[in-house]
Amino acid sequence: LTLLHVGPSTSKFPSVRIPDGDWNIEQVRCDGNPAAEILAIAKDKQARLIIMVTSGEHGWLDVIRGSTTEQVMREANCPLLAVPTFF
Repeated sequence: LTLLHVGPSTSKFPSVRIPDGDWNIEQVRCDGNPAAEILAIAKDKQARLIIMVTSGEHGWLDVIRGSTTEQVMREANCPLLAVPTFF
C-alpha cells in the first residue's frame, strides 16, 4: 500500500486510518503537478487500484481541463475510486 501526498515538503502528511491487518505501507511525498505525479507513481508501482479523495473543481482552470481526479481517471491504467471529502 503506497500513500502518496503531492505537495510542498513543508506540508503535513495527511493522516489516514488504515484497517487492522498485515499491511506493508510506504509513504511517498513529492512536489509537482498532482495528476502527473499520481500517474507516474501508479505506473512505477504497477498499481492495481488508485484511491483518491476528491473535492471537485477549484476555479475556472479545473472547469476547462478537469479536476485532478478527472485528469487521473482519463490517463490511469487501472481502476480509480474517487472518495468525496467531507469537511
